[in-house]
Amino acid sequence: MITKNEGRYLEQCLNSVGEIADEIIIVDTGSTDKTKEIAKKFKAKIIDFKWIDDFSAARNESLKHATKDWILVMDADEVIEEKDLKKIKDAIENAGSGLVGLQLEQRSYINNFFEGALKNDSDFGLVRQYPFYIPHNLVRLFKTQKLC
Repeated sequence: MITKNEGRYLEQCLNSVGEIADEIIIVDTGSTDKTKEIAKKFKAKIIDFKWIDDFSAARNESLKHATKDWILVMDADEVIEEKDLKKIKDAIENAGSGLVGLQLEQRSYINNFFEGALKNDSDFGLVRQYPFYIPHNLVRLFKTQKLC
């Protein structure tokens, strides 16, 4: 995870993956809030990284420090619903030798973008209602491949 001043969201994010994350890697690009303090509570590896206006450089830095077989990439303001944790864990445990990644649906919830009927997101166990969400299918879980 790449962070900068994500103290407002980070704890909720890390709590949402606590039971499946074997290691947490935080690449911090200059936080001045409690981001690092919160990450330490979760025993995260914290790497200070000077921001050079390049997300890929920060992401590559985080990947260099990964030591486990699978990587789950998240943003600090994201959460994984509890019922989906088992699906992720099962997919990893039952992955054949040919499976190298999984596509996850990311939902960007919008509160004041469109007028109209509210959609209840009951399929995902949420009791909140949002006027709208935009689904994005992204490869966020993938197998680590160390280069020789």
